Amino acid sequence: MGSRSRHIAFFNIPAPGHLAPTLAVVEELVRRGHRVSYPATKEFAEEVASAGATVVPYESTIDVQRDFPPGTDNWLAKVLLGGVREGIATTALFDAHFANDRPDAVVYDGFVRWIGELLGEKWRVPAVRLFPVGCVSQHVTQAAIGEAAHTELLGEMQRYAALNGVDPDVAFHQLRGDPEALKIVFYPRRFGYVDAETDDKFVFVGPCLRTEAPQEAWQPPSSGKPVALVSLGTSFNQQPELFRRCIAAFEGLPWHVVVAVGPRVDPADIGTLPPDVETHTWLPFQSVLAHAALTVCSGGTGTVMQALHAGTPLVVLPQLGAADKLAQQLADFGVARVVGRDETSTAAIRAAVLDIAADPGVQAATRDLQEHIRASGGAVRAADEILAHAGRGVAARP
Repeated sequence: MGSRSRHIAFFNIPAPGHLAPTLAVVEELVRRGHRVSYPATKEFAEEVASAGATVVPYESTIDVQRDFPPGTDNWLAKVLLGGVREGIATTALFDAHFANDRPDAVVYDGFVRWIGELLGEKWRVPAVRLFPVGCVSQHVTQAAIGEAAHTELLGEMQRYAALNGVDPDVAFHQLRGDPEALKIVFYPRRFGYVDAETDDKFVFVGPCLRTEAPQEAWQPPSSGKPVALVSLGTSFNQQPELFRRCIAAFEGLPWHVVVAVGPRVDPADIGTLPPDVETHTWLPFQSVLAHAALTVCSGGTGTVMQALHAGTPLVVLPQLGAADKLAQQLADFGVARVVGRDETSTAAIRAAVLDIAADPGVQAATRDLQEHIRASGGAVRAADEILAHAGRGVAARP
């Protein structure tokens, strides 16, 4: 690896579920004496800076809540087109910012893979691709997104490459992803990955969690009742009616319910709360999960992996097709019950809660998966792998 300090550039989208695991890795890199530059929008600049990164201010064209409401059709095509259009809008700014301070490696979220692949090629530095959410392939096929979207995507890629003086066939490797990039997956190997059997550059590090400040710790109620955490994540949480159904599902049951509504939901919109229910716009998740016997969530990778890291079983209400496969895997592992998008009645959620709470095999299955996750290495392993890859330089293209 070498002992010299390295400069690592991160590229991401303005979405908490994508940013959060990377900030634990940034913290670890900075702790070891390395320098991190991280473009961030105004909304997330303070959080990114708190991990020790140097913030590169920019404005994004991506709004996950606006562009990907629950039930979005052909979400993969929209993600890909949104990512390349973000590149068209922002890459000139990034290229200028780093003109006299080239990084030793670029680390990029899969959503903005075009930015990472193009800048890695243009700057001739090693690339690291991050897979924070969902079990999706890195390869893009016409069959996966449809002929019209595929044609549109190819056209936008050609335009993006031309604007940046890069041969599109080289820069984008014919939609196969950069074969030389290191791939870091923020979930453990047991969950599998469609490309991993043929690509030895996949590294499954599991969830990467930042250290929570002691003064922010959440304390359980004095009632001694088991704690259930309810969260719909950060991208699809503007659903007060679904929160109400989740709360009603626990009515009359011996649980203390902690509801994380997120900063964009007014707890008052949920209505009058029963005595054993508390709502928060923000919570130190790890502190709550340390006491939680159950998590009810929308199946976002971040919440799921934090729950499993803490050894907490789940009731999953997937809100987007991208979460369906992960939800099914959780059910297959015996650590979750899944309530489909068209079935999220109070009665269905309540039945799932009662069923999982009464299943004696759930705790053993959850503990087993917890051990597997904690052995994956987290942020420490991710930092090790990034630094080793940065030290290898760029292999010659075939």
